[in-house]
Amino acid sequence: MRYAKTIYIILFTIVLYLSFYKSGYLEYFDYKLYDLSSKIVHKSPKRSHSSVVVVDIDEKSLKYLGQWPWSRLILSKLLENIASAHPANIGMDIIFPESDKTSLKEIRSFFSTYLSSKINISGVSNELFDNDKIFAKISEQNRVTLPVYMTDEKHSECYIPKNNREDFGNISSNRNSKQMLCNLDILQRSASNIGFINAREDDDGILRRVSMFIKYKSYFIPAFALANLMNIDRLHVSGNKISILNHTFKMDQNSNVLLNFYNEKWYQSISAVDILSGNFDKSKLAGKFILIGTSAIGLHDRYLIPKSKIIPGVFAHATLIDNIMDNLSIFQPQFLKYLNILLSFLFSLSLLFLLYKRLYLKVLGLFLAASTISFLVNLYFLNQHIYISIGYFLAPYIAFFFIINIIFIIFYYKERQIFLHELATAHSETIDSMSLIVETRDAETGAHILRTKEYMKRLMLYLIEHDLYKKHLTKDKIELIYSATALHDIGKVGIPDYVLKKPGKLTKDEYVIMQQHPEIGKNIIQNAMKNNKNNNFLKLAYNIAYYHHEKWDGSGYPCKLEKDNIPLEARMMALVDVYDALISRRCYKLAFDYSEAEDVIIQGSGKHFDPILVGVFIELKDEFREIAKKIR
Repeated sequence: MRYAKTIYIILFTIVLYLSFYKSGYLEYFDYKLYDLSSKIVHKSPKRSHSSVVVVDIDEKSLKYLGQWPWSRLILSKLLENIASAHPANIGMDIIFPESDKTSLKEIRSFFSTYLSSKINISGVSNELFDNDKIFAKISEQNRVTLPVYMTDEKHSECYIPKNNREDFGNISSNRNSKQMLCNLDILQRSASNIGFINAREDDDGILRRVSMFIKYKSYFIPAFALANLMNIDRLHVSGNKISILNHTFKMDQNSNVLLNFYNEKWYQSISAVDILSGNFDKSKLAGKFILIGTSAIGLHDRYLIPKSKIIPGVFAHATLIDNIMDNLSIFQPQFLKYLNILLSFLFSLSLLFLLYKRLYLKVLGLFLAASTISFLVNLYFLNQHIYISIGYFLAPYIAFFFIINIIFIIFYYKERQIFLHELATAHSETIDSMSLIVETRDAETGAHILRTKEYMKRLMLYLIEHDLYKKHLTKDKIELIYSATALHDIGKVGIPDYVLKKPGKLTKDEYVIMQQHPEIGKNIIQNAMKNNKNNNFLKLAYNIAYYHHEKWDGSGYPCKLEKDNIPLEARMMALVDVYDALISRRCYKLAFDYSEAEDVIIQGSGKHFDPILVGVFIELKDEFREIAKKIR
C-alpha cells in the first residue's frame, strides 16, 4: 500500500510538471523574477552620459510649429541643423509612407483635380516644387537611418538599401514578416540604412526584450537601434554573437536580447523647436547617436517597462544603443529553461524521498537551501549579463513543495486518525482485559462491567441533553468516562478470595479488608499516572476507582467526602454500581427484582446518592431495565 502511494505521488509529480510546462504559469513567474532580479543587480554605465541624444518632437514643438505632420521642408531644416553639430549618426524614428501634401506640386495638383483651376507659380526653381526630393537629398547627404514597420498587412514593394542586403550568415530568428510598411520610395532610396521599429511586449504587456533581426523575404532586417550602429561600422554575426564598434554581445536562438533600462534622467533629450531655432549647444550632439522621435501624446508608440513606467518607443531604441555601447545587454539562453525544469523535477523527487523517509527537517532544509542558492546563482549570472531563467526552476519547485506538503499533511492526518483509532481500540481492549481480571475471580459478577458502562453512558447523555452539570460534564468526557468505568473495581484484584468469594455475610475484619479495594485501585492507577500526570482518562479512572464508595451524606469510604466534594463521575458510578449489584445474583445474596432495586435507589436520594442523579435515574429506570435484560 505504501509503495502504491509512492508511485501515485511520483506520477502526480510528473503530471504536475507537464502541466506547468504547457501552461504560461512558468513564463509569467519568470518574467516577474527577472524584474525583481534586475532591480537588485541593475548596473549603471561606466560613462557619465548616454551615447544617444533624442531630438524630441514634443508638445512644446507642436505648439510652436503647429500640428503634425510638419512639412518636409521643416524636417529638412531640422536635419541640417543637427548635421551641423557633427553627430555620429542620425536616425529618424518616424515613417513617411505618403508624399508631403504641402509641396507646391501637390498644391497645384490639388487645385487642378478638385477645384478645376490652375495656379501659376513663377520665380520658383523646379527643385523647390517637391518637398520630398529636398528631404530625400538632405537625408542622403547626412546618411540618415530610416525606420520600417514589419507587418502582415499587405503593402507595396519596398526598396531595400544596399547596406541591408548583406548576408549575415545563418541567423536564427523566429520572427518572419511577409509585408513591410516603409517610406515613400524616393525617401526609402535615400536612406543609408533601414531598421524595424517593432517592439513586442511579453504576454503580461511589459517590454523587456527586443529582436535584433526580422526576416523579410530573403533579407534579415535589423532592429532600428542596430541599424543606426551599422551606419558607422560593419556588423559581424557569428552564430549567436554580434560584434559592432568593438562591442560584442549575445542574442538568444530567436535573436532576442533583454534590455537593461536606465534611470529616466539618464536619457538626454532636446526639443525639436530648439534645434530649429538654433537655441542649443552643438557640443551636446557632437559624436552622439541622434534619434529624432516624439514624446507628444497621441503621436508615439508607448511601452510599459519593468519599472512600471511608460516610455515612448524612441527611448526603447535609445536604451538598446546604450546597452550595446555599455556592454549591458542581457543574454537569456533558451536551453536553460528546459534544464531548470529538469533540475526542479529532480529536486522535487529528492523532497519526495525525504518526505517518504519522514525526514521533515531535512525537507525544509533542502527546500530553503535550493531556493536561496538558486536565486543567488541567478543574481551572480545576471551580474555577468546572463539571465539563467531561474523562474523555470523556482516556480514549479515552490509550487510542488507546498502542494506535496499539503498532500502529505492529509496523508499524515489520515494515518494519524487510523493510528489513534487503533490505539484507542487497543487501549479499550487493555482496560477491558484488566477489568476482566476482577470478573474471573468472581464468576457471579457476569457482565457487571458491561452493564455499568452502558448505564453510565445513558446517564451522561441525559445530563448533557438537559444541561445538567454542564460545567463538569462535556461531550468530550463521555467516551473517557465510559471507558474508565470498567476500572471502578480494579482494586479487587488485591482482595483475598476468602473475603471476595465468601458466600455469607462478612465479619467486621473482613469488611475492613473489602473496604481496601478503592485504595488498592487508586494505587494501581496512580502508578500508571507517574509518567502521564496530565492524562485525562487516568484522572477520571482514578476518581471513579477511589471515590465510587463515597456517599452524598459523607458516610461513605475511604475519604468520607460529601455532596459536591465527591467528583461527579464517582457519584454517577456509585448509583449505577449499587443498582446493578442489587439486580444481580451474588454469592452472598439473591437478585432483587427491578422494582425493589429502584426503590432502594430512590430511598437513598440525599443520603447515599446525589438527589439530581436520582431524579435522572427515575426518568431512565425503564431504559436501565432494558440494558440489564439485554446484557445478562
